[in-house]
Amino acid sequence: MVDYSAKTTGENFLYNETKTLASYLLDGEDFDALKKRNIDENLIMYRKEKAIARVNAPIFRRLAFLMEKDILKDFVYEDISTSKYILLYAVMKTDNLVKDFIFEVYKKKVLEDLEYIEKKDMDDWYQEKMMMSETLKNVTIATENKLKQVIFKILQDANLIKKEKNRFKIIKPSLKSTFVDLLDSKGDINFAKAIGGLV
Repeated sequence: MVDYSAKTTGENFLYNETKTLASYLLDGEDFDALKKRNIDENLIMYRKEKAIARVNAPIFRRLAFLMEKDILKDFVYEDISTSKYILLYAVMKTDNLVKDFIFEVYKKKVLEDLEYIEKKDMDDWYQEKMMMSETLKNVTIATENKLKQVIFKILQDANLIKKEKNRFKIIKPSLKSTFVDLLDSKGDINFAKAIGGLV
């Protein structure tokens, strides 16, 4: 079994930043050169240098997954909802903790036509994962809380949930056929099923 990583604490959705850098790649910029250039020139216009270095790694890990030209083009030019689902797909392919929460909690709720994900759903799921993961067993309570917070924030930023007081309302997405076909062509139709509740 693949163990989880606590790196998720510093890896939010980063939609605008990723899209900005994807545009440079579509214009023909070299991947490795752009990775360095973003650190040197702050292309994403962050105020603090340390923050740029911190987000550079997850952004370029996801962009490496999206590097096939048609996927990158769809990410930059498709409607914002589809574009966000493409980025979420890249996040799921590069972060097992986010992926498993969507497959094991979000998908189940959608298929059962339930309206909300409760905090307890996250806590119960995380406890199960902690029993199987040496990494999660050894993190601090503060890190555990941050991991849960970031997972929820990623789903919010991808427009899959909306925070309502102490729970999260599920927003079942309407997936465009082009996006579903894209995932199908990659052998990842199960990701479309997880995100959109497709049977």
